[in-house]
Formats: sequence, structure tokens, C-alpha cells
Amino acid sequence: MTTLHDRPTWQVEPCPRWCVVLHAQDDDVRDRSHVSASMSVPARQLLGGPGAAVSPFAEPEAAAPGTPEALDRTAAADLAVCVHRRDGAPTTWVYVGDGAVQHLELTADSWHRLMPALDRALDLARA
Repeated sequence: MTTLHDRPTWQVEPCPRWCVVLHAQDDDVRDRSHVSASMSVPARQLLGGPGAAVSPFAEPEAAAPGTPEALDRTAAADLAVCVHRRDGAPTTWVYVGDGAVQHLELTADSWHRLMPALDRALDLARA
């Protein structure tokens, strides 16, 4: 986070409280964003069919032969979750992804709308 006294002249707004970036006067225009610390979440993912892109960070899992799960390709991966916003822009984005192949990057408002549906889907999965 850049303090008010150290703020580059291009910086339109003070850093949000979640910003961990040390902004500099010579930051490229494409890098002028506020970004939160990344949170790592261990996950198990269902991989696509043969030839589908798989993160180099994923660890493929083997299922017991002859079980229904042996038909699926799965992998363990850590997903990163972080928040970012371009300096001066009104839209805050939330990124969830493996850092290489798979990600979902939606506005904070979109995630707020999505969360109740995810909660309902998780309730169904637990039943």
C-alpha cells in the first residue's frame, strides 16, 4: 500500500485498505491497479477430457480401477483468491483461479449474486 505522501502523481485515489501494492511513479499504465494479498484455497478439480488444458500446478489423482470415479480425471490444486481494481476505476474484480489455466474473474457485485446460488448448490450436494 502506498501512503498519501509517497503516492505517484498518476494515482487518482488512495489505496483501498486491502491493497498490498507498492505503487511507483514509473509503473506501466497497465500495472496501475490496486491488488489484495492472495488467499490460497486447496481444491480438488474435475479435469476435462483428453487434450484439455491442465494447470502445471495441478497434481493428478488416481482413482481405484473399476470404480465410478475411475472414469473421471481429477487433480488437486491450490486456487488463488484475490481482489483487484484499476486505479480510478469504479469496478472491483474478484479472481479465483489456479494461476495458469482455469479462472473465474467476476465483479464483486456478480460474486455477491452468485454466492446464494453456490450455497444452494452446496446444500443440494450435501443431501
